[in-house]
Amino acid sequence: MFVGEKSSGKSSLISKLLGESVKEEMPTTTALEFKSGSKQKDDKSVKVNVYELGGGRVLSNLLSTVFLGNSIDSITIVLALDLSKPGNSIENLLFWLHTIK
Repeated sequence: MFVGEKSSGKSSLISKLLGESVKEEMPTTTALEFKSGSKQKDDKSVKVNVYELGGGRVLSNLLSTVFLGNSIDSITIVLALDLSKPGNSIENLLFWLHTIK
């Protein structure tokens, strides 16, 4: 699960994770998007399911829909911070940590 403010690099990180090419102009994530891929680990193919929450804080309430009715063995949440605007980083970090909790 990738969360963070708009244009913080979530889509680029997901593309790199799944081995896709990263484009200079990534399309805007509209709401909650799902991608799937496979990674090799110890000579085994492991399926990777990735959710990305687009829209920043406006759509943060969609975060709970990922967890409803799913039996999830494990989940990793990646919080992307836009360090090109360092004055907002602490506030953004605290907001997302509270929302995830």
